[in-house]
Amino acid sequence: MSSAPSAERPPVLLGTSAFGQNERAFPVYDAYWEGGGRAFDTAWLYGHAYGPGCCERTFGAWAASRGVEKDVWVLAKGAHTPECLPDRVEAQLAESLERMGRDDAALYMLHRDNPEVPAGEFVTVLAQLVQRGLTGAYGMSNWSLARVKEAVAYARAHGLPEPAGVSNQFSLIDMVRPIYSGTVSANDPQWRAWLAEEGMCLYPWASQGRGAHALADPDELRTGPLAESWYSEANTARLRRARELAGRKGISSTGIALAWTLSQPFPVVALIGPRQPEEVRDSLTAMTYRLTGPEREWLESGEGVLPGH
Repeated sequence: MSSAPSAERPPVLLGTSAFGQNERAFPVYDAYWEGGGRAFDTAWLYGHAYGPGCCERTFGAWAASRGVEKDVWVLAKGAHTPECLPDRVEAQLAESLERMGRDDAALYMLHRDNPEVPAGEFVTVLAQLVQRGLTGAYGMSNWSLARVKEAVAYARAHGLPEPAGVSNQFSLIDMVRPIYSGTVSANDPQWRAWLAEEGMCLYPWASQGRGAHALADPDELRTGPLAESWYSEANTARLRRARELAGRKGISSTGIALAWTLSQPFPVVALIGPRQPEEVRDSLTAMTYRLTGPEREWLESGEGVLPGH
């Protein structure tokens, strides 16, 4: 059993997609909890290559074994391609909740979009979940800006609960090619302006550049396993600047990347993906940092003078 979904947004969400086995997950989840982390990112699809629902079941087993089922804040996602259809939303949410041993989620998001379905059809189904108390709010992951605007407009026109968030990729380094099929970035001027204007919360995944900031040498971005989705000269330069600022502030480069993501002029709840307890602690330390506008701009573009130096 779970408590009613909390309306309060957490600062970060710990991703569960890599943890389908108790022995791998529990030490990481324990480190996160001990450091004050209370929110988790889950999805119906996570871990299906190793056994349907293994990641949700592992998370539920951890929460039950620690007696924290009523204290966790859960983002659940479902209706991924090819099942991104209105009539699959509630069925997958019900299955996810059963796997996790919960009655509800704080936030529920569509994992992908299906442009062949009018946005209003999805909004109608998602709003009903909120009205029935199965989720505290709803949103969309990997949707285009035009489609999110369509969803918001439909909700307003019909007096329905509006989307409470968007979960697209967003980080200091740009995703130059999609990591997975159907994934969408919110890292462009149009998205940023709209998020700031609307006050819409962004829940960015790969918010720390998917490990790129931990490379021993930024030049490895050109030839290593991250090259296909992340390599560009601009991104390599951003890695170098992040490393420089990290040295001055006494935190890791990955921590600086998280601080940049969290310091935007619109609400952000970052999805983080540490795989080891020490990586969890590093992210939680950086979670308290906020960068100034000039620092953010210098990291991103190299323009201006880094304040105080």
